[in-house]
Amino acid sequence: MRWVRIGLEIVGALSLVFLGVLAVWIFRDTAFERINKANRKDVLFVLNWGGVSTDQDFKVIASYRSPRSLTGDHLDYYCIELSKFEIAEWAKDEWHDGPEQNPLLAEALELALNDARQHGDCFPSPEEADSAAMKIMFCYVILHDRQPTAANIILYNPKNKRLYYVSYKT
Repeated sequence: MRWVRIGLEIVGALSLVFLGVLAVWIFRDTAFERINKANRKDVLFVLNWGGVSTDQDFKVIASYRSPRSLTGDHLDYYCIELSKFEIAEWAKDEWHDGPEQNPLLAEALELALNDARQHGDCFPSPEEADSAAMKIMFCYVILHDRQPTAANIILYNPKNKRLYYVSYKT
């Protein structure tokens, strides 16, 4: 009986430690915004999603990662300077030149850029982003009652060789 009691005490103590670590992890992820903390490794997924060659020199110009809510609401962005814009064959159909013809996608783009511009100045204006000068890729857009509520969007400006990524959920 003594061993059962000791075993239960150990399980209880480990459970408390686990809950404490979990609480710190959740608090850390939901309480603080991260401004210009991203490095090259943090943005590799953006290049991979866009089918952009990772075998090149690129630099993170600016970044922002908002605190997460329990429902996943967030705003993240990265401004990345590329040395070249080479796209994998599989991704060529995903990219298109602006302006965006679909009004729902154009609204998602405008919302994303307006939110990003509130937290930094590396992003182009919505008018510049939705122009013939920009290449656009919508990774996904989620609609609720025909209103964009979440999106992952990648833009490329050939003029300044910058790749822009913005992700939001409201």
